[in-house]
Amino acid sequence: MVPERLQDFKLKPLKCELNFLSKSDGSAILSQGDTVVLASVNGPLDIKTTSQNIEKATLEVLFCSKEGKPSVADRFKENVIRNTCETAILGCLYPRTGITLTIQELENYGGLLTCAVNCACLALINSGVGMRHVVAAVSCAVNEVGDLVLEPTQQEAESARALLYFVFDSRDKNLVTGFTEGTFSEDTYEEALVRCRLASDFVFQFYRDVVKKYSNVI
Repeated sequence: MVPERLQDFKLKPLKCELNFLSKSDGSAILSQGDTVVLASVNGPLDIKTTSQNIEKATLEVLFCSKEGKPSVADRFKENVIRNTCETAILGCLYPRTGITLTIQELENYGGLLTCAVNCACLALINSGVGMRHVVAAVSCAVNEVGDLVLEPTQQEAESARALLYFVFDSRDKNLVTGFTEGTFSEDTYEEALVRCRLASDFVFQFYRDVVKKYSNVI
């Protein structure tokens, strides 16, 4: 049964610090529960002619795991984050330039990809890059008995029958990015989508609180 009130469920505690790095145009460190990610943004900057796009900025995403050695899973995360952020950034304002988004995994206790997407969005906000909207990522697991678990821990994710990941925009809560692992019914997918869309309100409110905190400091 889909919860009618946001109070019927909760996400992991969120904590964030902006301007964490001094030598970047924007940066953020975000913890969702015990999972911690650091993101930095540099650009728009001049890039080689061969890499330029005459219509919009070229976004490069670099994901660095704790192990240090790049893997296929890291390249997958880079692709998801790049495609997601490209929908949000107003790249047409910065033709023939490049924007580099670097994401460093610090701790992973489940929900690494959703934490990385949300941290990347906060770093972009901090950088002042023009954006159509901000995005919020929420994940959901289908456990062994078929129940839905929002933002599962590492242990819950490993034992789950399926994992579903959703990213929503802040304007109309439209689905920006979505992908799944495992097997599940169509009804389960629809219920997970509704739950995660509702949960995204928590993330967007958290963004507003963070921006308000730092704007008061300025």
